Amino acid sequence: MTPLLKVITEYCAVYVDDINLSDLAPIDMPLYARKMYFYLKAAIPLFTSPAEMQEYLLGTETNPQFTEPVFADTAFVTTENKHEDFVVALGQDYAGYDLCSCRMQSTAPNGTILMTPVPITYDKTTGDVTVHATNDFQVKAGTTLDFDLYTDGAFSNTLSPAIMNILGLCFQVVWINRFMTDWLSMVPKVEDKSFSEQNRANKENADTYRLESARRQLDQEMNKYEHNRYYSQIVTPANRIKL
Repeated sequence: MTPLLKVITEYCAVYVDDINLSDLAPIDMPLYARKMYFYLKAAIPLFTSPAEMQEYLLGTETNPQFTEPVFADTAFVTTENKHEDFVVALGQDYAGYDLCSCRMQSTAPNGTILMTPVPITYDKTTGDVTVHATNDFQVKAGTTLDFDLYTDGAFSNTLSPAIMNILGLCFQVVWINRFMTDWLSMVPKVEDKSFSEQNRANKENADTYRLESARRQLDQEMNKYEHNRYYSQIVTPANRIKL
């Protein structure tokens, strides 16, 4: 069995440089895992060589080999000032998760919504969350506490490093394609003396080259994996090159 978070953190995250995701991981791991899983879910179908790889990764309708993660989120609004530990009873609907995080909403003077990590202890048997407030870290009345919860999924088979690395390359292709089709970067901008958009054609050409390069790398690694796999099946150990 191979946990999803192992694939995500050790083989997918290394192929992308998304500051929003990397900053999110240490303060809200359940939300980070949830966002990363959606990329990986779209990436798995790209692993098409060898032909039987999809069945190896996901199984069949009658014999599934993949367990999806389970996630949830909820919010709680405090009714009084808190300067010591207090319990938020999320209830049985939020019990049994592997990870739970809490962030406190506040508004900066300029109107920006700030999300501050809050230290908590989560009881997975009851769904109760102990919020660790102190005199130095008070939770004021009317504060919204956002909770994110996550239970990891898994591939039933134990994936080799080569397979997990190719899944990371599939992830990279999806991630690049996602930001190539970002609405804000695609919509025409109004230019004036204070703003001039970079050459759109050059940017589109650079984005296209980057995506094509990632796809070529993915194809090469899948072909190499398939070649090595057949080599190991056909050539007997006695006839292999001695290293």
